[in-house]
Amino acid sequence: MKSKNFIKDVNPLTLSEGLTLFPAPDHDKVQILRPFAIFSVSSYSAPVTMPIGPAYLAAVLERAGYQVNIIDGIGEGILNIRLSECGLYKLQGLTTQEFLDRIDPDTRVLGISLMFSQDWLCHRKLINAIAEKYPDITIVVGGEHPTAVPEYLLRDCSNIDYIIAGEGEMAFLEFLHKHLTGANAAMNPGVFSLDKDGNLINTGSGRRIKDSQNLPHPAWHLCDIEKFFTGMWTMGIGFGRNMPIIATRGCPYQCTFCSSPSMWTTRYIMRPPSDVVDEIEFLIGRYGANSIDFADLTAIVKKGWVLEFCNEIKRRNLHFTWQLPSGTRSEALDKEALEVMYTTGCRFLVYAPESGAPETLEGIKKKLRLDRMIVSIRNAVRAKHTVKVNYIIGFPDETRRLMLQTVWANIRMAFLGVTDSNISVFSPYPGSEIFNELRNDGTIPDLDDAYFHNLLVQFDFTRLVSVCRHVPGWEIAFYRFISMSAFYILAYLLYPSRIWSLLKGLTRQDFQANSLFEQRIYDYIKRARLNKA
Repeated sequence: MKSKNFIKDVNPLTLSEGLTLFPAPDHDKVQILRPFAIFSVSSYSAPVTMPIGPAYLAAVLERAGYQVNIIDGIGEGILNIRLSECGLYKLQGLTTQEFLDRIDPDTRVLGISLMFSQDWLCHRKLINAIAEKYPDITIVVGGEHPTAVPEYLLRDCSNIDYIIAGEGEMAFLEFLHKHLTGANAAMNPGVFSLDKDGNLINTGSGRRIKDSQNLPHPAWHLCDIEKFFTGMWTMGIGFGRNMPIIATRGCPYQCTFCSSPSMWTTRYIMRPPSDVVDEIEFLIGRYGANSIDFADLTAIVKKGWVLEFCNEIKRRNLHFTWQLPSGTRSEALDKEALEVMYTTGCRFLVYAPESGAPETLEGIKKKLRLDRMIVSIRNAVRAKHTVKVNYIIGFPDETRRLMLQTVWANIRMAFLGVTDSNISVFSPYPGSEIFNELRNDGTIPDLDDAYFHNLLVQFDFTRLVSVCRHVPGWEIAFYRFISMSAFYILAYLLYPSRIWSLLKGLTRQDFQANSLFEQRIYDYIKRARLNKA
């Protein structure tokens, strides 16, 4: 099966239209499950986050009148870290038996969130165990992984009944209404399934939400979010009570290594700044949040939006920390914007240049100017932001010369005052343009367990797998190790106060990281202690 970039931006609905067209039937229970977290035994970085996707999904279903609850496999078992049966992974969260105990036998539909393709092997086992104990429950999966390779998942795991592809809220709402009222839900837009003869039913794109500012806030009341505050588990820097928020949906760019275009299309929706601040104010008042992590794919595109957002924070006299840990563009972040952001509590910015070689950027359709990004980074450091940069090496057509340009660009960031850096070895991620090209030319043969296991190379220095045509995997791993080591040595030698800050922080009970590097050291130590317990 060749993966297709099938999602198109059609049939948008307002939330009110969706609730009117697809109301909940009486007395039907729906559960939404997020599986446990997975990371390599040799992983150096594995952020744990709140289940914002399932929480949004549950909020819409509640608004429509469904009896819905969330089984958060990470949060509910966040202190449980164990080795997988195969010995290749560490698992964080509920055990399979604990999941089985939490599923209500009266549940009609179980929705399972599958975000990351590298997690598939372990999550497949969980799905099979659930289906074996509860054969009458309809299992529906959604998220970036099923969206990227729907037919593969349906054939690889026959216990999956349906896949919801792309943006899930409206498609799942429509599916549930038809399925629970006896209509033919298999023909619903955005739904994939196999017919009785094993043929794929592909209904194309699902309905998008065109008024995201009217979405209900994520249903955090259905999650035990206090568990996430026990160890400052977050994708960014922990400030005690970090909570995620999404201000935009989608990304207007088409980078060839990213699966976003197949998941979200290139339709980019921005919520009004006042609406975002409304939600932040609610999180502060209801849950005592003191730091907000923007989980957007591309949080900032327009400078005007940033300034309006900051002015709204000032107008309401709100005091909290906020950060952009997912990576962002630089075009909108000039000196003025960066200084205003800092005065309103922004403390951590992640830039994603991806490469230090203009030729590589052109090849992967990363439309940015490195000189402008360097100016933005320099201004961010001067404004006292904690700054991280993300790079990737090992693209299929990348040469040794181009990789070394990225290696040097990363080391140079230490001299600019950047605090954190990460270089990932390229993995052909399902749903991306490069993945489709490599499937078509035979570089990636039929998908198998080895392929999904090798995706863990992103966060594991010991993995030597590569699809680069010009440089072997061991050499790419060597460049990665040398560049990151040189960066952090310089980052701390050039700023000796950081060494003292790290040592002092790790000896305190109320640990407070000043960089993502320090946060991940803290996370690693905490996981190691939990693993021994």
